[in-house]
Amino acid sequence: MVRTPIAKIKKQYAPQIMQIQSVVGVGTEHEGEREILKVFVARKTSNVLEKIPKEIEGYAVKIEEVGDTYAQ
Repeated sequence: MVRTPIAKIKKQYAPQIMQIQSVVGVGTEHEGEREILKVFVARKTSNVLEKIPKEIEGYAVKIEEVGDTYAQ
């Protein structure tokens, strides 16, 4: 089975994910040999956790709380 490259998955789903309140960014990361999607949120609340999928097209999704972010 050929998997869609993670960069393409990120590009496709990031706009939707960024619409979720508290989401401040979407990226990719390697965890050992596997690639994952990483969603950065200001606050990890139950409401936010319910809206972000645990997996997208076979790639695990990891949520990281980063606090409030500000442009410098």
